[in-house]
Amino acid sequence: MELAEGSVVTIRHYSMINVFDSIVDKIEGDRIVVKLPKECQKATFLEGDPLVTAYELDEKPVIKGGRVLEYKRYESLLAYREDVPDEGSRLRSYERHPVSLYADYRVADTMGHRKYFALVKDISDYGLMVYSKEEHFKGHRLNFDIYLTRDILSLTAEIVRKVDHGGYYEYGLKIRHNGPIVFNQIRNFVRKEQEELIGKYSK
Repeated sequence: MELAEGSVVTIRHYSMINVFDSIVDKIEGDRIVVKLPKECQKATFLEGDPLVTAYELDEKPVIKGGRVLEYKRYESLLAYREDVPDEGSRLRSYERHPVSLYADYRVADTMGHRKYFALVKDISDYGLMVYSKEEHFKGHRLNFDIYLTRDILSLTAEIVRKVDHGGYYEYGLKIRHNGPIVFNQIRNFVRKEQEELIGKYSK
């Protein structure tokens, strides 16, 4: 059974502490509109924000990444589009897990200590994808503080890919591990996130 009007979709968005359940209001092509619960009234959903969704498909739980298209606060309606895997994602050595996380970072090896803002779109054991309005260059190393649900993940990553989307930049980064701590923290976070997202669909 495919996603349809009336289906329950569990969502993770960085502006909310917990995941929340929504109901599909309508589907128009690749545009999915969901009705949000009252707990989301004070949340901030911006166009382009990454989000993670989970629902039941063919009697199995699935987790998918997506992007916010539109938010109508007074109607409690959120429109989003699911991600479509590209050729690069199929060729990666390590599986990327969709996330919706706030982060701040500094550029390593620079004189200043300016802090920048970013949104983390996906993460793996050895890499991550982020969105930022600031322009940087391939080879730059960034020192991140990524705000997990109940913890902070601090790591250093090097820019290996850059895409200019006109107004913001998409960066693919390779994580520089200095031991098992960050590696284990990523794995534990991903496992707990997946359990929270699909728990109700796995019974």
